Amino acid sequence: MLKNAISEDLIHYLWKTKRFIYSNLKTTEGLTVEIFNWGLHNHHSGPDFSNGKIKIGDTTWAGNVEMHISSSDWDRHKHTGDPAYDNVVLHVVWEHDKEIMDQNGTPIPTLVISQYVEKKLLNRYVELMQNELRIPCEKLISNVDLSRMNLWLHNILIERLETKTTYLTNLLKHTENDWNQVFFIALAKYMGLKINAEPFEQLARSFDINILWKIGDDLKKIEALLFGQAGMLQSSDGDEYYQELRSEYIHLSTKYQLQHIETVGWKFARMRPANFPTVRIAQLASLMYHHRSIFSKILEAKNVKEVHQFIKVAPSEYWNDHYRFDKNSIYKEKPIGDNLIQIVVINVVSPLLFLFGKKLGKEPFQDKSIEYLESTKPEINKITKLWKELGVKADSAYFSQGLIQLKTQYCDEKKCMSCSVGDQLLRL
Repeated sequence: MLKNAISEDLIHYLWKTKRFIYSNLKTTEGLTVEIFNWGLHNHHSGPDFSNGKIKIGDTTWAGNVEMHISSSDWDRHKHTGDPAYDNVVLHVVWEHDKEIMDQNGTPIPTLVISQYVEKKLLNRYVELMQNELRIPCEKLISNVDLSRMNLWLHNILIERLETKTTYLTNLLKHTENDWNQVFFIALAKYMGLKINAEPFEQLARSFDINILWKIGDDLKKIEALLFGQAGMLQSSDGDEYYQELRSEYIHLSTKYQLQHIETVGWKFARMRPANFPTVRIAQLASLMYHHRSIFSKILEAKNVKEVHQFIKVAPSEYWNDHYRFDKNSIYKEKPIGDNLIQIVVINVVSPLLFLFGKKLGKEPFQDKSIEYLESTKPEINKITKLWKELGVKADSAYFSQGLIQLKTQYCDEKKCMSCSVGDQLLRL
């Protein structure tokens, strides 16, 4: 067994799952070890497992268990003299290369766990850890019970929602708990797609959403506000509609003391015209015009179909034959498309409902968050295509989000010991 293939995660896994022969354990000094309580896994600072109960020789100890690859890691991590480690009753290591003493100069009982682990499990572990495949278990996944995998995907879907709400929680702090402003900022960010996400977010952050409510009965004013704040109304040249918006923005910027964002961030190159930021801003303006209390509508919606219906708005008539100001194009209405609505539901609506329910202690909103993902088509991207190639198909965004989380946070990080799939494979 190559030492560099071993991680502390493996030792934690062996201890938590009891996947080693523990009927006749002995310390490095030959004392018998009998485990009455394996302790609780500590994911924070301090010993790895707390509140264990272990009999060593003739004495039963209550305390903590610390784990390292090598005994000498105790000194390398400077545990001696750290009060958090004073109550360690057992040191579990993969290899014993140094006698470790406590602060009183007494040897800390040490168990070398490697000699009690079956070779079959170790070979499978090395196979997972040392390959360079896109997914460590892709050659073995046909042996996995996919029904158990689906249960695991539910857990990591919740984990993914929690991760997404971190961004939204920070926005809540920034906006002093203004849920409408939070929704507006997050919505704008994802309407910009990846290429224009940053300037769209800057745009939405550049003014108080209450200004929108004050001018909300006039679509032209809303367009003037958004395009003006985007820095797209700076030129004195332009067609009649452009000039109307520019004139209106000059008035609004003076009245509300507004400052537009920098214009260098907007990207048009190598994009489909329907995704131009000008079109997206016009769509955003129309959405704000038609739904002045849009977050309330999100909360009141009975299902994801209703969400689709009120998001699917079209911009003003000017944009039917324009993709950019002062450049005519073939007539085509440009309502917000299903693909963009899918992105908004997955990345904005569902996480925000989840956070709202969590913050207010209202589980029905968290349940609705998950139901919306179950009712939304799955994303089609490199990750979901890879899983499909391996026989794992996502039938909804509920599963595709779980599979994305699994790939990015577990497979890419080789956290097979923390994965239900990895656990299944190590048990074969």
